[in-house]
Amino acid sequence: MKVANTAYYGRFLSGLLIIWLTCHSLLPLPAFAEDRIVTVGVYENAPKIFTAASGQPAGIFIDIIEHIAKAEGWRLRYLQGTWAEGLDRLQKGEIDLMPDVALTSEREKIYAFHNVPVLSSWFQVYAPKGSKIQSLLDLNGKRILVLERSVQEEAFVRLSQSFGMEITLISVSDYQTMFEMVARDEADAAITNRFYGLMHAKKSGLVDTAVVFEPSDLFFAAPKNRSSNPLNIFFTAPEKDPSLLLAAIDRHLMEIKKDPRSVYYASLKRWTSEDVRFKMPTWLFILGLTTGGTLLLSLFGGAVLKHQVNARTRELRRINQEMEQRITERTEALAAAMEKAQAADRIKSAFLATMSHELRTPLNSIIGFTGIMLQGLAGPLNTEQHKQMSMVQNSARHLLALINDVLDISKIEAGQLEISRSSFPLRPSIEKTAALVSPLAQKKGIELQLDIPNDIGMVTADQRRLEQVILNLLNNAVKFTEKGHVRISCRIIDDHCLISIADTGIGMRPEEVAELFQPFHQIDAGLSRKHEGTGLGLSICKKLMDLMGGAIHVESQWGKGSTFTIRFPRQPGDMP
Repeated sequence: MKVANTAYYGRFLSGLLIIWLTCHSLLPLPAFAEDRIVTVGVYENAPKIFTAASGQPAGIFIDIIEHIAKAEGWRLRYLQGTWAEGLDRLQKGEIDLMPDVALTSEREKIYAFHNVPVLSSWFQVYAPKGSKIQSLLDLNGKRILVLERSVQEEAFVRLSQSFGMEITLISVSDYQTMFEMVARDEADAAITNRFYGLMHAKKSGLVDTAVVFEPSDLFFAAPKNRSSNPLNIFFTAPEKDPSLLLAAIDRHLMEIKKDPRSVYYASLKRWTSEDVRFKMPTWLFILGLTTGGTLLLSLFGGAVLKHQVNARTRELRRINQEMEQRITERTEALAAAMEKAQAADRIKSAFLATMSHELRTPLNSIIGFTGIMLQGLAGPLNTEQHKQMSMVQNSARHLLALINDVLDISKIEAGQLEISRSSFPLRPSIEKTAALVSPLAQKKGIELQLDIPNDIGMVTADQRRLEQVILNLLNNAVKFTEKGHVRISCRIIDDHCLISIADTGIGMRPEEVAELFQPFHQIDAGLSRKHEGTGLGLSICKKLMDLMGGAIHVESQWGKGSTFTIRFPRQPGDMP
């Protein structure tokens, strides 16, 4: 009986093979076998994957799969939709690949994944400016938005429950809608991946918080291989086997990740502006050493020490994972800070280059032409015209001084201002500077006194910058003095020059002196201020004296006046 059954089964398989060969010879080959069409799901999650303004798919995952498709001879077909629609289509086999899928144990039961991750990411909470959300506990009682059917949703539910928090979790179909809802105050915060947050949070008026969780690796996912059905060996084309697609992706990922000039790193730089370099993870090196040490201890420890060694090994692994996570977070924070600093430096450089020419040139022209008109060289002016043109010239000079102050402070902070030292007689330099403020002092009825010895001699310093400091201090002294005098004195002490400018003006309180040299700080502030100024002059003076190896000091009494003293080495060799 057993022999008969075996013979019958053999004849059945033979007949089935003949039928398949006949059908295969009569029917045309599937289009996939000829064109190798691979259908890829697309959803909106810039910069990893999104639809560009041209209507074509773009992003990191798109750059990588198109590179692989070109090398493998695939023809890609994109199918757009939401994240949830993409997962459903993948499960039904309507698409061959779904990008940007995090690997979890539940998803591994439904979908097939390759081995080499495309990217590593984590989730972060974004909130409006001024929301005061700085920690996980600040989210208690808040309305939080998450992406529908995402890993972040499951992870955040577990995280909030472990802290016993009551949070209203709202599932949204895409990240753009999520940020728009928070911006409209329809929710308190949104959870998104770090790539999307870095690219879109600022545009929506949101800021990142310190709530970071669930690091994960991202892959291309494919439908589960149905080759477990014996009949698929006859009716499924080899090119349709998801394992072949995933194996090809793994092979190319390993190659392009090793080459810093490959499309992989070019795409990261293009979409994230991050300089990513290939290197062996530190945790892998540490884990190898730890595992080797653990194995050696296990061999020599024997049965008595086995339990202790295993316990210690587990503890070391836990510490290693915590250290890895902290290092990763701090490295990313430093990279983000460096990127912001570099962007600020580029903006500052552009600002300096533009302001130096585009604003100074027309202002100098305005000052020059108004001077010509005020001198009557272009024809006589009546009283009102002369008054108005004087106001224009004074305003232009004030604006030019403001621009010069801003440019000076910007150049100093950027390290672009150079000190040009030369030897020059100090007394004529101080007298020339004092002569510039003499008309203003005479107009206010203030006596300008000079106490400079004839034998003060030569000094070596940046004459232009030193005169700029003295002129600024003299202008301030005259500006804040209503009656009395302004006295300029100079002395040589211990091979250092001391120049003091004392006034009988309004003086300052002790608490005002402490913040005197801060940029944009003004003693006379508010809507009722009587004196003009940008609040940059004294800050520039201090920084210039620092660059020249000197210092600036102030003594002041409220209602009695102030004395500013600058001290600098007489010769460059005297610098500390």
